Amino acid sequence: MKGLILILACLLVATAAGQVQVDAPVPGLAPSSHFTVKVRPAGGGEWEPVFVMETACKTIEKGSDGYFDSLAGWTHAYANFETGGAVEVEIARANGQPVRSAAVHPRRKASACEVKDGKVRVILDRPCLVAVDIDGQMDGQDTGKGYQGPPVHTISLFANPPLAGKPRPGDPGVLAVKPGERPPSDGPWHTMHFLPGVHDIGLAFPVRANRQYYIPGNAIVHGTFSNTNWGDGKGIRIFGHGTLSGARLKHPEYVRPEVPPEEHGRYRPIEIVGTTDTVVEGITLADSATHSLMLIHPYEEGHPNRVAWTKIFTWRVNGDGINPFGNTLVEDCFLRTQDDSLYVNGRGIRRTVIWNDANGSAFVLSALDQIEGRGIVVEDCDVIYSRAKWHHWSGGRVFNMRGEGEGEAGRGVVFRNIRIEDPRPTLQQFFLCMEVPPPYSKDSPKRGPGDLAGILFENIHIAAPSVLGEPQILHGLPGARIGKLTFRNLTLGGEPVTGDRFFRMNEHVDPPDFAAGENR
Repeated sequence: MKGLILILACLLVATAAGQVQVDAPVPGLAPSSHFTVKVRPAGGGEWEPVFVMETACKTIEKGSDGYFDSLAGWTHAYANFETGGAVEVEIARANGQPVRSAAVHPRRKASACEVKDGKVRVILDRPCLVAVDIDGQMDGQDTGKGYQGPPVHTISLFANPPLAGKPRPGDPGVLAVKPGERPPSDGPWHTMHFLPGVHDIGLAFPVRANRQYYIPGNAIVHGTFSNTNWGDGKGIRIFGHGTLSGARLKHPEYVRPEVPPEEHGRYRPIEIVGTTDTVVEGITLADSATHSLMLIHPYEEGHPNRVAWTKIFTWRVNGDGINPFGNTLVEDCFLRTQDDSLYVNGRGIRRTVIWNDANGSAFVLSALDQIEGRGIVVEDCDVIYSRAKWHHWSGGRVFNMRGEGEGEAGRGVVFRNIRIEDPRPTLQQFFLCMEVPPPYSKDSPKRGPGDLAGILFENIHIAAPSVLGEPQILHGLPGARIGKLTFRNLTLGGEPVTGDRFFRMNEHVDPPDFAAGENR
């Protein structure tokens, strides 16, 4: 009997691998006004319409809520569905106007992308998170510093792997929450299930240890999740293919009466302090009021946190993506942020897609001293757009050490298989500055004592240099030198970089080692 059950289970998995699961529309929520999406297995079959959600940069008077005025009216549509195998996806304009051209990013994640009869056909061979540039809105124009064109309307396809452990209303221990209800923060339940529709849990809804919070793809929840006491938020799972939105919240610096800085964390979509064994999986965080996701805990052997298949869209100042702190693994995520995307910390970062428009760095290196002696690997990541609103300032870029922090850092840190696809990046990709030199800062912020040394950059592929002609910079200090950096298979525009003339360096930098290597 046991063998029969195992055979049946394998048959079910094999059958599901050729299927696509699509959620019903979100009751009470209008779909994207710009795009429609259909999906089917790549081998053919019936087309299934996908409910397309949309997040927008609000057009708000400058200085009233932190939205970037240069992005006012921009939108990003996104379609979530589940698949165990290859899919074919059709994208069309909602108003019926034909699409002229399209390109998938990261490019390597689509086996086909073509426009036929005014619609886009994309084939994705496996679960992945991608953006599709329609009519060259991003690829065909410089949307960085000085952009004066119309709002840009973009779309992502989120082909998620099947999600395990979905609860059902009525199951023992499952609290089903209806739209319009304010759910209790505690009670005789282990799983909170938000039913289809539009919810509002308010500011800083308290999460509890060893509980699950499930947002299905046909639900959107306004508000934030957090805890207040260190260590009372362990073993939490926040998951689903729905959306947690900050669109109804103001940026904390613009709330009146004034919010003390120590309470800004309540405005973050997810901030859990002192947490271990916590998982955030599959959900979308849209229009974060400030930093998006923090699972705060130092490294603890055997009790990792994990953020996987999570998507983040921000439009405001301080709209950071994920800070892993010491104990979180980040994998298979999609981040479009208007401040810094990822702080290089935690247990590793892999297979993540990164997109910046206004102010953000892809990888912030300021906290590397916190993992000194342990190391970290950042690998198989794609920076699809690296744009910036400003020119001379310390933010932006891809690899950024901007004169912050202190302490020895770098040993055991590996950046491997990083592809920077943007054909029109605003600024340079490398800005490793122990002191930010002029003209990039008026007050020249300086990192404290401690050298940056021992980082390996392997298989780093840069599609194009800065459109502003900005040089790649390594800038050290007495007592905070830069040395023992190894570059193995670094390319720019498809050509190998083999010498230190690639960088502008000062006297406090040891020449990097450009080692020969092959693509991996």
